[in-house]
Amino acid sequence: MTSQPETTAEQGPDPREALEKFVLDNEELARLEERTSQFNIFEALGIVRQEIRHSNFLAWLMNPAQAHGLGDSFLKAFLMKTSVKARMRGIETISPVDVDVWDLTETEIRREWKNIDILLVEYTKRFICLIENKIYSSEHSDQLRCYREVVEREFRDYTRHYVLLNVSGEEPSDSEYYVGVTYDEVCDVIERLLKMRASTIGDEVTIALSHYVTMIRRRVMPDREIQELCRRIYSKHRAALDLIYEHRPDRQGEIADALLKMIKADPDFTLVRSSKEFIDFFPKLWDRPELQRGTWSKTAMMVLFQFMNSSQWNPNSLGFGLLVGPGDENVRRQIYEAAEKTGSPFTPNPNGLSDKWMRLFWKEILNAAVYDDLDLDFEWIQARLQEAWSAFKSNELPLMINLIDQAFPQNTACLPAGR
Repeated sequence: MTSQPETTAEQGPDPREALEKFVLDNEELARLEERTSQFNIFEALGIVRQEIRHSNFLAWLMNPAQAHGLGDSFLKAFLMKTSVKARMRGIETISPVDVDVWDLTETEIRREWKNIDILLVEYTKRFICLIENKIYSSEHSDQLRCYREVVEREFRDYTRHYVLLNVSGEEPSDSEYYVGVTYDEVCDVIERLLKMRASTIGDEVTIALSHYVTMIRRRVMPDREIQELCRRIYSKHRAALDLIYEHRPDRQGEIADALLKMIKADPDFTLVRSSKEFIDFFPKLWDRPELQRGTWSKTAMMVLFQFMNSSQWNPNSLGFGLLVGPGDENVRRQIYEAAEKTGSPFTPNPNGLSDKWMRLFWKEILNAAVYDDLDLDFEWIQARLQEAWSAFKSNELPLMINLIDQAFPQNTACLPAGR
């Protein structure tokens, strides 16, 4: 009878033994769970990774007219902190001394005005502040400079203040004008206000602000205590944690596989490229010479459908869009003008043709909760994807086919029955 070889150091620890050691009598793991498991309303609502929700909350805090009991206190504290930081970096902007004495209770707060995340307008003081908010995405397409130029055109004789709010504190691309501010600094402002205004802020607002700060410190900004606990646990239980990571659920991959399966099973579409983040395809009715003048895909197709599956531009959600890529400018202009003429559901950029990319249609299909909740039954997700695919083919696809036919009239074949 052949004996089994003994486990050697080269073979590594037994996986079952490593997992047992990890879960038994692990005081540091218990501390970590206690530190991260406290109830938080913002985490419960699933807004941790939703940039637009953070912008909404901050705009609410900055608005003196809202019922948070802070008046213009947060707005003034934020402007003073960012103006001091800007001046230290040699950026010409408002004086914190002026902000301190100003009455900002009539400040207008705009959201997504000309695609700018937050715009603060004070008409009496002739002052404007532009805030670009980035949580899990980065700058792209020279957007800071573009937004600044829009503000300069629209508010020519105003004092202007430009802020890039992000997690990492990265230097803004348009650094001659923008000051970079971190979420950690925003939390400092909120915590200081909570201490100073404790007797005048209502309990509900105090709880909301405290939960927001906790969520930012715990889930967005690095928490030093949590970092140290994680380092110690990983150092002590590396084999078990590597094993867990190797077999972790891959929600992004599951969704990408399901989308690919639907597209490949449909004879009316051609797949262009696919990854976990992006899936590009087009209807075979668009296999026409006038559309094959692009410079961004192997098919030279200028107009594509795209799924963005938790990509850097669309973190922790699934969206679907109609894109026109770089290529023949006459083709691009004809499609843009047709979308502009058609209107809803198409949303061409009101500022005109972009240099490279145009997104004429966008729709969110799955939100962050689907990606965050790994216990969610994937059969339920597949059913939602199938519903979205059927709705697209019944509702949006005919409109998009008609859009291209308007841009390039010809005697086209009818869509298949039921499309």
